[in-house]
Amino acid sequence: MGNPETELAAEAAWCAQDQGKYFEYERVLYERQGALSYTQSGLTDVAQQLGLDTGLFAQCMSNRAHRADLKDAADDAARRGVNSTPTFFINNQRMNGNYPYEEFQKMIEAELAKSQ
Repeated sequence: MGNPETELAAEAAWCAQDQGKYFEYERVLYERQGALSYTQSGLTDVAQQLGLDTGLFAQCMSNRAHRADLKDAADDAARRGVNSTPTFFINNQRMNGNYPYEEFQKMIEAELAKSQ
C-alpha cells in the first residue's frame, strides 16, 4: 500500500464491512475518487451517507481495528508477487493490468477446460 490516505480508506471500508456495507462503501470511494477527502472526517461522512452507525464506525477507525487485517492482506499480496494494480488471479493464473472482458473470458474458459 504505502499511502497513508489510501490505507485509511481501506481500513474504513473494512469498518463498513463490520456493519455489512463493504461493497456499498467501496463503490462510493471509487465513484468519488479524487474528490473525496480520505481523512477521518471525510470517510465518516461517507459512512453517515450510507446509513452506518457512525459511533461504531468512528470507534472502529479510532481503534484501528483492521490495521492488522490490512497488513496481512498486503503481505499476502506481496508473497504472491503483486506489485501493481490491477492484478487479477484466475485459478492462480495472474493477469497484471487492465484487460478487455474477452481476455478474462479466454482465461476463465481455459482454466475451466483444465478442470474437466
